[in-house]
Amino acid sequence: MTETINQSIQDALSRAYVAAYRLLGNHDESNDACQEAAARAWAARERYDRSKPFYPWFYRILKNHCLDRLKQRRRVDGDTEKEPVEPGHSAEAEMMHQERSEAVTIAITRLPEDLREIIELRHFQELSYEEMASILDCPTGTVMSRLYRARKALRKILLQSPDFRFESRGEEKK
Repeated sequence: MTETINQSIQDALSRAYVAAYRLLGNHDESNDACQEAAARAWAARERYDRSKPFYPWFYRILKNHCLDRLKQRRRVDGDTEKEPVEPGHSAEAEMMHQERSEAVTIAITRLPEDLREIIELRHFQELSYEEMASILDCPTGTVMSRLYRARKALRKILLQSPDFRFESRGEEKK
């Protein structure tokens, strides 16, 4: 079992980094959070139910640790670092992409917690409905309806945002 858990942790880390970064917004802190979550998962390996998928169990450990870090950060009032500009993109294209990304990120933060989490799990973690249901401890149908509501609410927020335009899909801002 020890070798299986170790391999499962290693397999989960790249996926976990994306989740940590989406929650924390800082590369170094996200790496640290993943390592701490891995250590906590290792320490709690006897409590893992091997009949269930590993990643949802690991994600809960990671998420709780990231939320603790965010609470601590709010007390200290820390900063987040910006994404580096990728080479090969024009400054204008990069600026437009950055503005759209920021508008989406802000819109996601304006969603209620349950809708924000479902968007994160599906679109940034790329989890299946079954994996999301396991993490959220609810039926798959609930996951699907919550995801529908979350997308609808996110679209409504984005339509009201002056920094986001749907023109790339031929839609007009309403």
